Amino acid sequence: MKRSIAWLGCALIALLAGCGGGNSGPALSLPLASNAAPQDTTQKAPDAPTNGAPTQPAPTPNALFKVGAATVSIAPDKPVYVGGYSDKSKPAIQTSNDPLEVRAFVVASGDKAVAFAVVDSTGWFADYQGAEAGMGQFGARVDAAQKLADRGFTVDRSAVMVSTTHSHATPTLVGIWGLMGTDNRAYVKKVHDAVVQAVDAAAADLKTSELWVANGSIDALIWQNGQGTDHVDGFAVDARMPVLWARDPQTGATNALYVNIPNHPDQFRPFNGAVTQGFSADVPGYVRKQMDDTIGGMAVVATGTLGRQESPGQNADYAEVAYQGEYVLNTLRLAMAKAAPLTSAALGSSETLINNVTVGATAENQGLLSLMKYNAASAPFGGPNCNAALGGNCSVPRALVAPWCNGNCAVSGSGATTLGTYMTALRIGPLLYISNPGESFAEVNDTVRGEVLDAQSVNVVGLSGDFLGYAWSPSDYTTVQFGSGDFARYNVGPDLGQLTADGAYSNAAALGFKVKAGKDVVKAVYDSTVGDLPGIQFYSTRIATTAATISFYGSTAQPQNNYKQPAHALSMIDWDFGDDSGAVNSNSSDRLSHAFTTPGAYKVTAKVTDTTTGNARAWSQTLTIQQPLSLAIVASPSEQDVGKIQLNLTPQGGQGQLLAARWTCPDGQQPSGLTVSCNRLPLNGTIKVTAWDGAGNSATAQAPVQ
Repeated sequence: MKRSIAWLGCALIALLAGCGGGNSGPALSLPLASNAAPQDTTQKAPDAPTNGAPTQPAPTPNALFKVGAATVSIAPDKPVYVGGYSDKSKPAIQTSNDPLEVRAFVVASGDKAVAFAVVDSTGWFADYQGAEAGMGQFGARVDAAQKLADRGFTVDRSAVMVSTTHSHATPTLVGIWGLMGTDNRAYVKKVHDAVVQAVDAAAADLKTSELWVANGSIDALIWQNGQGTDHVDGFAVDARMPVLWARDPQTGATNALYVNIPNHPDQFRPFNGAVTQGFSADVPGYVRKQMDDTIGGMAVVATGTLGRQESPGQNADYAEVAYQGEYVLNTLRLAMAKAAPLTSAALGSSETLINNVTVGATAENQGLLSLMKYNAASAPFGGPNCNAALGGNCSVPRALVAPWCNGNCAVSGSGATTLGTYMTALRIGPLLYISNPGESFAEVNDTVRGEVLDAQSVNVVGLSGDFLGYAWSPSDYTTVQFGSGDFARYNVGPDLGQLTADGAYSNAAALGFKVKAGKDVVKAVYDSTVGDLPGIQFYSTRIATTAATISFYGSTAQPQNNYKQPAHALSMIDWDFGDDSGAVNSNSSDRLSHAFTTPGAYKVTAKVTDTTTGNARAWSQTLTIQQPLSLAIVASPSEQDVGKIQLNLTPQGGQGQLLAARWTCPDGQQPSGLTVSCNRLPLNGTIKVTAWDGAGNSATAQAPVQ
């Protein structure tokens, strides 16, 4: 019998000469200890917290966890008002261009667990006024933690980190841009309930996993080489895109994925001129669907650093979402190809209350507070409203009681006022995840990275726990540098950035990370050489791929120092694709395509000249064109089951590292993974496979069983 199986393994190699081994994929996992000292369960298989015998996976040098993910729809039940743009004059709508969801990612070990939950929303407050009290992020964290406790886990609310994607094409949960009428207030409860349900469902479907981690970069998608609305020239950005990749230890199949994209998903607009396009999950929704459909498992896509992190794209339809989504997918997969497994299973969670957020002295800084006060039923306008006295915005339903508001929290009150909120942090092995309760600028999170001395990576969860606007140090910026941005308008007060960094520092120390003896001061460093230069930047739909036609989006901008001055005349964009194809010109914000047909590395450069001053500036990106991807199926007798055939793949060309494979066995079974098994019988049939590599290239192969 063994002899015939060995012969069968060779017969299956239709695309490879001789018998040999293929590359087998790894897998992923994590555990947690709630509050303070983390628990280390390295090298131990986690016990199942639910009824029944614990699963005993095969020995592995990597840490093992139980990981689950789930999704719950938050499609509106009735027409609701939009949040994210100046759409308060637009009607309530219900239609969606693509699904609005809550997705949850739960990691457990033994009786410990941590959870991420991500909501498709521009923002969501920690707590609310009136009948919606308890329906904010804080209440969702409390109630989701209880669901985990009901399943046998030892957790508290600090173990649940809730955030929003900041998609600007979603129903408003915060007022400001849309009326918080009866149906929008009911929608707040729907979102709360969906978070609790998603976390519970993820915890009910845990799979033994290894946890593979990486940090990608989306630097080309973050405006950093030019001045414009909500992006500032001459200051550093945070392009890091952290990845948690849960993989089956035996097959390498993807069980779940959690990734933080550090970029404003504000391309798609619910109202595009006279056209009602509907709601949208924007780039996060596009990315997660494509990852679900290819890599498998369930992708949970959140945001990272948000302040000053705008993209060059300006088109308001879904085509631009797809272009940006393709770039993010490419960079995400390239990061996953370099991922490495965690070997430490130390997990922990921590929570810190900051209740002294100063309300700024200017009218703009006080805007949030006045909008909160005027939302109250006891206020002059009798509850939620978009009265003209509110300066073009709608009232805000954020809670007016401690700890969320302290001191003067009523229209008729007097004295000083501060706001409060909770900051959370999770420890996953050597990784630290910190919450931003607003849109922190890069220097806020970089301060934390400089303070924590022994973390493998300090990862940011944007708009987590609350929605307090921009967090930055006002003294580091000038009016000219801010230009047309709305940073001052949506800034709560001058110390939110520093308090955000300080809260993260305290949480890191509580979780056992080595930190500096003292906290650092948040400081934005400015490059003074860029003030008189025109802006230029582009992004491509891919930076690594096989021969293809790649789409480019290039934008130019006026010099920073030209703010409120007559516009300078800028040249067309001068393109050099690095392949001796000759120069090409395009207008700013025009999309153009270029075909790369020969494998190699190509430095693509776009240049613009300020014809008024003669100053020029360029932006470059190296693209890698790869050999076509092909697959060879490698079959061998299964060591565990004489009635099965073990299957692997050997890739040739492409990026070189396979991320996922989906098989069809002769008997119709459809396993996923890089190392799978098919039943040896029936002998007559065909084994088929489709696989994806670290650049998103796909290939298919098949081999007959005879």
